[in-house]
Amino acid sequence: MKLWLASTDPDRVAQLFSYGVFEGVLTNPTMIASTGRPPIEVIRDLCAAAPGTVFCQLRNGTPEEMKGGASKLLSKGWGNLGIKVPLTRDGCAALHWLREQRVALRLATCVPATAPLLLATALDVPWVTPVGSMLEKLGGPSKVALLTEMQSALDQQRSSTILIPSLSTPAEMRTLALLGIRSGFVWDRDADSFLDNELVRRSVAGFDKDWEKLDAAGEAGY
Repeated sequence: MKLWLASTDPDRVAQLFSYGVFEGVLTNPTMIASTGRPPIEVIRDLCAAAPGTVFCQLRNGTPEEMKGGASKLLSKGWGNLGIKVPLTRDGCAALHWLREQRVALRLATCVPATAPLLLATALDVPWVTPVGSMLEKLGGPSKVALLTEMQSALDQQRSSTILIPSLSTPAEMRTLALLGIRSGFVWDRDADSFLDNELVRRSVAGFDKDWEKLDAAGEAGY
């Protein structure tokens, strides 16, 4: 399963990417606003800190406004910058324009159901971040049921579009992986719980006495 990191902290990004398990970084307007910094500086620093793709979300507006926002970002020349677009009617036009401009790093966001997801596949969008809990809060299917339906639709269509849902716990990651979900994102505050596993620690600790014996024999120098 490919893991993404939701973060606006370049130091935290650099630290977590050193483990080699994260594909890229996701941001949204709420996260960036919470930093109190100019958005363009936040994205610049994240692009410098992360070896993978850093997705920056466009402000919803007219197609021309979103094209202008994307052009401004792309003009910075940050090679790992990706454009994240809300899947409104006008967002579809922006995603189509990005495809025509041969911008490979395109992501559709604010996708709460399977029908909008299929619009993203029609636009050849490589990645989608689903709003997995919206319908559940309105009395509809659960997050797991919705993601199961979404992934099934992608599989039936033989689409290359990849879902990146949120992963709140390692247990949820396991559940979604068994459903065929191939990617997910982890909030930076939760990342340690994914990297540190109690069963792994216990397994490693089982060798402690043997390492002590090797130390005593002078054979553990490697």
